[in-house]
Amino acid sequence: MPQCPPEDSLERSIEAILGAETPPEGWKEALGMLFERYLDQQRLLDRLTHIADRFQAAERERSQGYLASYEKKVRQLEKIVRISDQYQTMLHQLKERLEHASNYDSLTGLPNRRYMTVRLDEAASRATRKPEGGFAVMIADLDHFKEVNDNFGHAAGDQLLQAVARALELSLREYDMCARWGGEEFLFLFPACDAVSAPVVAERLRQAVTGAQRIRDEIPAPTVSIGFTIHRPGEPVDTTLLRADQALYKAKDAGRNCVAGE
Repeated sequence: MPQCPPEDSLERSIEAILGAETPPEGWKEALGMLFERYLDQQRLLDRLTHIADRFQAAERERSQGYLASYEKKVRQLEKIVRISDQYQTMLHQLKERLEHASNYDSLTGLPNRRYMTVRLDEAASRATRKPEGGFAVMIADLDHFKEVNDNFGHAAGDQLLQAVARALELSLREYDMCARWGGEEFLFLFPACDAVSAPVVAERLRQAVTGAQRIRDEIPAPTVSIGFTIHRPGEPVDTTLLRADQALYKAKDAGRNCVAGE
């Protein structure tokens, strides 16, 4: 097959053939060269198309690999987030349980001595700033509690403490506070309670305990002795507590199951 002339020479030959009325000499050779050039271009186009297809296929595979890797990392992050959320929830719940355990008595569910001490200090600070914000403090001691433990066992004593705690709680206003002060003693904080209303409130507490639900028929109904006092603005809380304790001893000396002030 004759070698193809340069492209511009072949184009001129084809133009001359197309412009002649009768086919000139050598027209078959020129058409053969044109066809061969067409085939070369077609082969080149096929090759380029094949290369492009392979490149696109490789890009699709690479993209799918990136997508799979991305989805895997997203799932890992979601798992980490879930674990983190669960961990944070566990920490929050643990913190709440620890705070509750440090502030509340496990047997009665009442605030404990530590928590009540903080509330008393806060109340004393408010009373120092605002003398009209005085408060009453009362101590109730369960009468003959040792006899219940000795005669019926400590489990019965625990049940009695729980029953008394519930009866006392039900007799309080929303902003009053009752704490288990220790053993069979309960301490009360009554905001905005003066010397006139304090004995009335103390008597209400005493009657609430007397009317508490009996835990056993053979165990006598519980009674309490209550001592009360009014905090004096500017005095330390310990002084107020000592005076309430002295009032409690007055109630016990008077025969128990009664209230006394100091």
